[in-house]
Amino acid sequence: MAKIPTDVRTAVIEEVVRRLDAARWEEASPSAASEMYDRFVKDPKIGGRLSPYMPAEKIRVWIKDGPAKEYRRALEGIGPIASFTKRAYPGPESVVRLALGDQWLPKPDTIEEKPMRCFAEGPDGQSMFVIWGPLSALQGLIWNSCLVRAEDSLKPITVVVTKPNSARLPANDWKLVEALCGIVGADCEQVTYAVTRKPGM
Repeated sequence: MAKIPTDVRTAVIEEVVRRLDAARWEEASPSAASEMYDRFVKDPKIGGRLSPYMPAEKIRVWIKDGPAKEYRRALEGIGPIASFTKRAYPGPESVVRLALGDQWLPKPDTIEEKPMRCFAEGPDGQSMFVIWGPLSALQGLIWNSCLVRAEDSLKPITVVVTKPNSARLPANDWKLVEALCGIVGADCEQVTYAVTRKPGM
């Protein structure tokens, strides 16, 4: 497979991210995502630009494992394509404030990704491990909470399930979250964590 020239790669990523922004990609269902991959491969501005360097089946994989996979991280302001998106999540400060209260703040040097997590500090110096993501990421949220629990049996943990609007999660889904958090010894919260356009965009 030929190496993609930097200018072509940049132009394609910019175009893919523009389309993902318009489609609100973070809310797309698996079937909708699959249809978009197919459209991208056939699009002259995306697949057309990549076709001299790879076959169609590789183009789909390149998009799926590249810009599409990086997109959610980009919305958090992390990763190589973060500067391409014109949209963003409100960030760790917002999650911590909504889940724990206005006097809690994330410790900047503890923020990690895949899934997003950090240690937060309370008004009286309390420390809390906070981990967040959509319901679809629940397995990762619980597993990483287990790792923290294995290191410190007393560390307070809050698992935050994020959602794009103010509607409560379905009762059965939330019951599962509560049950799993109970096993880990963690509190759980659900917060609205919606993507908005970046200032000036």
